[in-house]
Amino acid sequence: MPVESVNRIAYIDPQGQLNTIDPTGQGWHQLTQEALTFQFPTWAPDGSHLSVIGGNGQSAAIYAIKDQSLPAPFQKLYFSQSQLPFYLYWAPDSQVISFLASHSTHGVGLHLVSLTDEPSTLLATGQPLFWDWTPEGDQILMHSGVTHPDARLALIDVRRSGVIGENIARPGLFQAPGIAPSGRYWAYAEIDDYDNGQLVVEEIATQERIDIPYEGAVALNWSPTRDQLAFITPSTSVRRYYGALHLLDPTAKSVRLAVDAVVLAFFWSPNGQYIAYLTMADVPHPSAPIETGPRLNGHHNGPFKANGRPDTSHQTDLFKPLETLSLDLWSLDVATLTSHKVATIEPSSLFMNQFLPFFDQYALSHRLWSPDSQALVLPIKKAGVSEITVAAIDGAQPVTLAPGEIAFWSWQ
Repeated sequence: MPVESVNRIAYIDPQGQLNTIDPTGQGWHQLTQEALTFQFPTWAPDGSHLSVIGGNGQSAAIYAIKDQSLPAPFQKLYFSQSQLPFYLYWAPDSQVISFLASHSTHGVGLHLVSLTDEPSTLLATGQPLFWDWTPEGDQILMHSGVTHPDARLALIDVRRSGVIGENIARPGLFQAPGIAPSGRYWAYAEIDDYDNGQLVVEEIATQERIDIPYEGAVALNWSPTRDQLAFITPSTSVRRYYGALHLLDPTAKSVRLAVDAVVLAFFWSPNGQYIAYLTMADVPHPSAPIETGPRLNGHHNGPFKANGRPDTSHQTDLFKPLETLSLDLWSLDVATLTSHKVATIEPSSLFMNQFLPFFDQYALSHRLWSPDSQALVLPIKKAGVSEITVAAIDGAQPVTLAPGEIAFWSWQ
């Protein structure tokens, strides 16, 4: 059965209320009008609902809302005065929401809550905590903690009361793990027996692996349409992930250097043909493809130096709290490995400080791209005011929709 097109943008206005709008600026809906501040709305994959966090400083709740004019159908799924939610990620079936909330003893808890009246379930704890759903929605690949022995990389069986499996590997310096859209592969970073970091792409059924040595840290995401992995990593041993952008094909066992620049974050288009990425503005940037042949299944000096401790001697301050920063937005054609600049932007401080540092996790749950893969929605500052803006990748004049701090496009 064909999926009905939604093509709507959800955003938080300067008053902290949830709104939706068409990408043309028409069809505006104000969905909330409460004495609460709302944050980081996310669309269900089928577009039937939005979920959003609302709080007042003493408590916070998760709401499911239909995209209709006031009074919009409004369902409270979770409420707490102590374990406050701060991140939402729908399951593939659009019926269950996984979320993070503060935890009194373990920092952060990973929970599930459904659109039914069932109470929420605590699956795991740890800090930090990242995950990806399997395509069937029956399991979660979770990465929690930073260093041994607290770090874990394991599968959670959602349909068996949240049973957590054994550690898959000794996790390396990375954030969100990834599962290929076919469900055939997963990707993560590990520390090998020599305390070197390596990116691992593993075929789940056969356990056949591709190991890519890396320096520093690594951030990764799969194409939404085929088994192709994009990742960024620095060229030196610094405790951060931003660096050159690579593409890995696990079937061909090949890696290509797609962007030879310091990439801060990247986002696959829904059709898998493009990758939008961000770099610092006013930095020289080659647009022609650069081919390389990195070694597979090798060892070299990774992020761990003396006594297994990360080398932080070149640590950068890029993601300390920022009010404003000029970034270049680029579009990469995945087939030709050619890039062109879409725009130079100053994102909102909320985007810079809360979204961008965890882009690899947010890319799984919150979409910037339009469903037709022709534009992105971004909160861009103009004269000190953050405005929700649609930027087309063909270079057309950006369209300003409304004042707002953060915005996300529907999946359909």
